[in-house]
Amino acid sequence: MNARHDLPSSNPALGADAAWASLAEASSAEALCRAWLAVLCSLVPGAQVGLLLLQDAAGSYVPAAAWPEGTELARLADIARECLGTRQGVRRQHAGHPTQLAYPLASGEALHGAVVIELLDASPEAIRLCARLTHWGAGWMADLFAQRELSQARQRLDESAFLFEVSLAALAEPDFRQAGLTLVNKLAARFGCHQVQLALADGPTLETAAVSHSAWFDERANLTALARVAMTEAFDQRSAVVWPEAVGTPDTHTLCMAHSRYAADSGSLALVSQPLAVGAAPPFAVLLFERNTVFQPAELKGMALLAGVLAPVLEHKHARDEGLAHHARRSLRHAAARLTDASHPGIKLGAGVLALLLLVAALVPVDHRVSAPAIVEGAVQRSAVVPFDGFLRDAPARAGDTVKAGQVLARMDDRDLQLEKVRWETELEMAQRKEREAMSQADRVNQRLSAAQANQARAQLDLTLSKLSRAALTAPFDAVVVKGDLSQQLGAPLEMGKTLFELAPLASWRVMLKIDERDIARVAPGQGGELVLTGAPGQRWRFTLKSVTPVSVVEEGRNYFRAEAQIAELEGQQGLKLKPNMEGVAKVVVGERSLLWVWTHRFTDWVKLALWQWTP
Repeated sequence: MNARHDLPSSNPALGADAAWASLAEASSAEALCRAWLAVLCSLVPGAQVGLLLLQDAAGSYVPAAAWPEGTELARLADIARECLGTRQGVRRQHAGHPTQLAYPLASGEALHGAVVIELLDASPEAIRLCARLTHWGAGWMADLFAQRELSQARQRLDESAFLFEVSLAALAEPDFRQAGLTLVNKLAARFGCHQVQLALADGPTLETAAVSHSAWFDERANLTALARVAMTEAFDQRSAVVWPEAVGTPDTHTLCMAHSRYAADSGSLALVSQPLAVGAAPPFAVLLFERNTVFQPAELKGMALLAGVLAPVLEHKHARDEGLAHHARRSLRHAAARLTDASHPGIKLGAGVLALLLLVAALVPVDHRVSAPAIVEGAVQRSAVVPFDGFLRDAPARAGDTVKAGQVLARMDDRDLQLEKVRWETELEMAQRKEREAMSQADRVNQRLSAAQANQARAQLDLTLSKLSRAALTAPFDAVVVKGDLSQQLGAPLEMGKTLFELAPLASWRVMLKIDERDIARVAPGQGGELVLTGAPGQRWRFTLKSVTPVSVVEEGRNYFRAEAQIAELEGQQGLKLKPNMEGVAKVVVGERSLLWVWTHRFTDWVKLALWQWTP
């Protein structure tokens, strides 16, 4: 069967019996195609040239055989192209030229190729016979292709069933050790190996995890150590190592010295070390197959397929059994590997930029400013109060008005005071007349009594005149009315001492800040800052902190300390003019800190307090 035979294609006169003999003894696909074409052409009377086109692995149609060998085939290209394009038989017959017949090789929807024959005999009988024989031969070849595809499909189905079976068997085991033992036993039975070993990666080294047909093994044994060295050879190269090289496999240029040494000591005639890896990650385990017959390329391909399927199964089982420390170490190694690989470049670039920004924020000092709600008040506030009990006559001023010094704010009703003035003037005049009469009569007793009555009337008159002078409430200085609106209370009775208006000067202001309790330790008198009011967010006023009250007030569930600040000179200040009770946000510069500390100190302070509270 392995001997080479001379095919009929080398001699057109060779008989049909020799062609059939060559077809029966063909030992390769190439020889089979040449013999089949020779048989077909030998049966067709007047056949001059034959050509067989078949589809290659790339999907193109190339010549697989020619009869006789060495014949120029360019003239058959057009009819072959037409036959493949239409998927139907084609005949070309021209005067003075040989007749050409082409027939497609198809099975179902698949087109495997075409056969082309050129005839010297152009008679209708010869053409019909050629068409019949070509149709018969094409059917036989198409059936051969169909059987090959069926055989390949059965082989793939068998491989898939085994992959499914061995994966389920490994997943069904309770731990990684049992799963590894089940796996190596099934692989040994599948590939006819007398031993299959599984080694697990532990950093840069391998540790034997399972040996087929053995529930126990000695890791310190010489053969076991040599097997680990051999598997390490494949682990370091991240490639399967075959010893000896199988016939028909491409040269992979892998080192196999350790495999040769292990084969010599163990007596195994064929070895294969197959790494197990998930995706592009480094291998985490290696399988070592041992038997006494050389591994074939199809078996090596099946092993590579098994490695791709079993790798995630074994990694999952091993991850379930490992301890917390090992899991953390493996996760860190995986994260470090992901940081240095080429995956997700956009995310890594963003993370690098963020890390750089955080580093700059941690090293660059900036002014640490404490923010606090603030309100503007006059530096001095004066109250206009009711000078005596009476009734309100007039109140031309109201809150928000700007008044000049001496301008009337309100007037009391003075009619009763005018009558009282007249009364006391009359009383004073009568007492003085009585005093003079007593003096003229030298009546010293009546004189002293009348003098006392005159003094009393004079005091009451002075009191009445004083009240009359205060009946009109006036502004003591240029100011703005902060509080007070009596325009709807004219004629209402007023009690002495009641505050009617509050006035603030126009040129002198102070700012009252509410410092959060969390920041009070960093705030001290003498520190500077800036104020931005709600009504003018684009304008800033500089101030200096004068004092901080030691008493806190509770607002909205938090403690605040009041602090007083003095606004700097306002001369030449453009924009919004300050007015009392204007609110805004003040920022006090309390020192220099890193930008990262400024962003995170609230959280770190909370953590420190929480740890102090929770620790015993």
